[in-house]
Amino acid sequence: MPVRKLETVDAFVLTDFADVPASGYVRRGRKILQSSTWDLTRSATYTFAAFSIERGGASAGVNAVDEGAEEAIASFRAELSSDVESGALALLDGKGVRRASDAQNHEQALATTVTTAAKWALGGSLDGRRLIVEGGPAVAPEPLLQRLADEGAELLTVDGVAEKPWLIWGADADAVVVGSKPGAMTHQGAEMLKAKAVIPWAPTPVTTKALAVMIKNGIVYVPDFVAASGPLLAGLSNAPSGVELSETVTSALDESAASATSADEPIFLAASRKAEAFLATWQETLPFGRPLAG
Repeated sequence: MPVRKLETVDAFVLTDFADVPASGYVRRGRKILQSSTWDLTRSATYTFAAFSIERGGASAGVNAVDEGAEEAIASFRAELSSDVESGALALLDGKGVRRASDAQNHEQALATTVTTAAKWALGGSLDGRRLIVEGGPAVAPEPLLQRLADEGAELLTVDGVAEKPWLIWGADADAVVVGSKPGAMTHQGAEMLKAKAVIPWAPTPVTTKALAVMIKNGIVYVPDFVAASGPLLAGLSNAPSGVELSETVTSALDESAASATSADEPIFLAASRKAEAFLATWQETLPFGRPLAG
């Protein structure tokens, strides 16, 4: 698992494989931890594997406070420019980084993949379904909220959630759409769920223990590396779009379900095994650990 520390700025890039083209996200903050960044790297690796694409995951962190943010990001981009121009590295703008001009296309792609995953988890339609989007309009991308509403979903609000954020997990909803940050849902939150399904709108929004609780309680957790795959797939030179992107996600989930070792194997586990089987066709050693928050 290569770690590249930059020379011109306090920043780093993590990749799962050496000398392999890679894509992922760059985040900026006062102190971006490599531990959480590895989870994001792994999610990107599994995204490409889930769609049978020979490309690795990457993730980067830039440590800079607000007054030095623009200069730090500029230095970061300049030092990596040759890697980006050659196609060896592609990093989408994440938390704390001013969004590039193509961000709107990436948000539309995200809206497509998340909505498609939600429809898949809820039997093929969102018409009349009650959904709660964790983070709400203040955090979740507007195109995602609009797409869910356009598909007929009723987007719920929870009284008192501003003071008590955990109340959102107990909402009387058909599905929870989660993604405000890595590990947003812990096992305590998962125990509160009334929803039938949890759909990620960003990488690694649930912890390993939260997944275990959902599996125990029969709640469908669609893997983040499929549901939130839109921006990474849209960043490819031969990116699918629109209906094609939706069909790609549906096929990936259907094929994962069909490959399950038993009728009750959770889709997260089936999709992970399928991704790992593809990785084994072109990598001698697989990365350790699946894409979940610690």
